[in-house]
Amino acid sequence: MKFIIVNGTLKPSTESNVSVICEMVKLGFEKLGHECEIVNTAELNYKNSTEDEDDDLRPVIHKMIQPDIAGIIIATPIWWGMFSSHTQALIERMDYIDTWSLDDNHYKPMFGKVMGTIVSGGVDGWQHITGTLASFASNLALTTPPLCNIESEAQGRDNILQDSETIGMVKTLVNNMIAWAEELPKEHSKNANSMITKCNSLIKFIKGE
Repeated sequence: MKFIIVNGTLKPSTESNVSVICEMVKLGFEKLGHECEIVNTAELNYKNSTEDEDDDLRPVIHKMIQPDIAGIIIATPIWWGMFSSHTQALIERMDYIDTWSLDDNHYKPMFGKVMGTIVSGGVDGWQHITGTLASFASNLALTTPPLCNIESEAQGRDNILQDSETIGMVKTLVNNMIAWAEELPKEHSKNANSMITKCNSLIKFIKGE
């Protein structure tokens, strides 16, 4: 399976705490035989917009909705109790995906994919940021499995790589996202078949059959 991490760090990736955690998650997926790509939005040239603009962010968002992408992880540092401006811009740009769904008989291109979050910084804002991103995911029909949110206040590359809490959260996120990404298509198929059966039974009842 394939996963994408969109890193909203404001700093060069080599100097960013959240970037270290992104690398740990990427390595975790790869060790289990899955593909994982990290996109640093700070390195992209993009417009602040809610439209499908022709810039560096467009192919990233278009890749997210492809059928071979099983899951998305949004990573952000905490700045004054909020996620970064790059993460805010990503959310605003992905708004047009919700518009697509409204224009296409409520089809949700993200349906069946899982989403996790990585939040790095002080404890101020963790719950708020994670909750906001979970609400965003729900509106796009993404599934957020339990315990797929990393909230780390470890600082500095060496400290992060050795921090037992961060390491544990990385392992949990990777394992849960893989497990849910494998099971979701089965559950959706099962639920769809169950709904078809119920609808057919209702039609027969209405017709008196």
